[in-house]
Amino acid sequence: MGAGNDSTFGFGKPPLEIEASGVRDQDLVERAQQGDTEAFGELIEQYRGKAHGWAERMTGDPHMADDIVQDALIRAFLHVGSLADTSRFLPWLHRIVRNQANMRLRRGGVHRKERPFASMGVTDSADGSRVDWGNLDSILYHLTRKAAGAAEQEQDPAEHLMRKELYETIHALLHCLNRKEKEIFKAYFFRQLSPDEIASMYKMTTGSVYTYIHRSRQKLRKEHIRISLGLAPEKKESSGMSTAKRIQLPAGQADDSIRCTFVDGIRRMLDMFGDRRDAAELMGVSAFAFRMKISDRTTFADGIYMFDWRLNLQRLMQELGYEVTMVCGQLADAPVPLLGAVERFPVVLRLEEALLPFLRKFIDVGKAVLIFDTQVSKPYVHEWAVVYGYDDAARVLYVTDPMLPEGKTVTYDDAVNNPVRFLAGISGKRNQPADRSSPRAKQEVEREQALRTIRFAINYAKQGCEYKPRTNYLTYTSGLAAYDRWIGHLRSPHGWPNRYGMGQLSSVYAEAKRYAALYLRGVPFEGKAMRLTLLASEAYEQAAEAIGEISRQVPFIRTSEVMSPELREACAVQLGRARSFESAAIEYMEKSIAIMDGEEGNEP
Repeated sequence: MGAGNDSTFGFGKPPLEIEASGVRDQDLVERAQQGDTEAFGELIEQYRGKAHGWAERMTGDPHMADDIVQDALIRAFLHVGSLADTSRFLPWLHRIVRNQANMRLRRGGVHRKERPFASMGVTDSADGSRVDWGNLDSILYHLTRKAAGAAEQEQDPAEHLMRKELYETIHALLHCLNRKEKEIFKAYFFRQLSPDEIASMYKMTTGSVYTYIHRSRQKLRKEHIRISLGLAPEKKESSGMSTAKRIQLPAGQADDSIRCTFVDGIRRMLDMFGDRRDAAELMGVSAFAFRMKISDRTTFADGIYMFDWRLNLQRLMQELGYEVTMVCGQLADAPVPLLGAVERFPVVLRLEEALLPFLRKFIDVGKAVLIFDTQVSKPYVHEWAVVYGYDDAARVLYVTDPMLPEGKTVTYDDAVNNPVRFLAGISGKRNQPADRSSPRAKQEVEREQALRTIRFAINYAKQGCEYKPRTNYLTYTSGLAAYDRWIGHLRSPHGWPNRYGMGQLSSVYAEAKRYAALYLRGVPFEGKAMRLTLLASEAYEQAAEAIGEISRQVPFIRTSEVMSPELREACAVQLGRARSFESAAIEYMEKSIAIMDGEEGNEP
């Protein structure tokens, strides 16, 4: 990169400002290389406008620049780990944008402004174009390329037949477009009119024409996939099917929400199913009240999400007496957040048929659906939520959001393009043995459940979590050892803790310890075993207070502010206190379980 290009990257700033900006960017890049999607998001928010400016200067076309920047950012996300010099992120990003722009311009040739979309993904052979008949973009490009010489081509019977089948294929797909989309599409691809000519003909802006063409291509691509998979076309509103349904949110749900949104989403599902559960009960029975997992890299918040989603949901719902049906997947061509948790999910297509029928099936009978939402309101980045309604006419879903008590809407397209697909609905109640219907039997069931939960808590604290990501650079420490890892990040002289992650970790885990205390107070033990359990509850309350103090000093907000050495040490001290209290709680619970096991052994 020549010296004359320094102004392109904003190096005309004062030296101190350049140094501060460069250090911050380098820190964000290093965090992004370690899997911190929040850090990469900050980089993109900072430089997306600059990247668009580069692309637009190279192409002279703002609409083409949008596509180029989108492709460039996906490639940057996927390959940021290969950037050896983390201080050179901006020149590296510029090179990616330049390469993507050059590639797009080469594909379009001298007519690139007339074909910004149809020219993608085409390979030229020595004697002209080569078409991939299974790829809609390739078909459209071939159609455009061949139309100009149609008269000569028709002299060849084989080519004439191929062109005839090609046109029949395209026309068979066009039924998914509305009237105006179809007219503009035909004018652009069949009649070879330029966007400016189409805009003049329909008395609209050129930008609107580009929007129509882009939207039409998206619809055609989806329809082509449907046909290739043998799926029926989408049903229209006139089919007589239910086109909208919305379940009433129970009053007060948002007021007592749980910060562990996985458990909170399950509570909301049960609530709408008519089964009101106490938050402490759900946090205890699910064992999320006793979990703690910290990234080995720094104070990222991703450890909160690192567990087997499917297995944990299935086990919890079985404990509660329900069967659950799930749909899981990840998109192949999109950056997937929380890879360590999602890596086992199968790759899925961007098809509404893989998503909407599942949602309608449950919502139509009054059952909400648990989903993983990557468009949650800030300061969150992604969380579990509940879909409680849909509207086919408006093409929106009604979804809960931890920051919006009234809920929100998510478009069908955004839901289909969610890089993580995780949906779960309550399919029915499990059959309970007849001898467990009496009050005494129910208490025994609760006692057995409490024993399982406390044994899990003890084992988790000592041995850590059994779930390990397959991706080798994603490693975590859990149980009591997580405190040591967390303290180590705060006292390390080699880096700065992630302040945003600190805020979320302390907020979630302080609440979890409070729920641990509340759950233990309600277990159906007696005598000395109950007294020891109550002591464990008090210890968890003290641990919650210590971590809560961290949450007050480092609130859960989006900020790039760096933690001072004094604040880091103060947080480390509080974590040390919390560890001591939780360690004492584990000892009390071990003694309580020993007594319970002894009593069971003495029974006739």
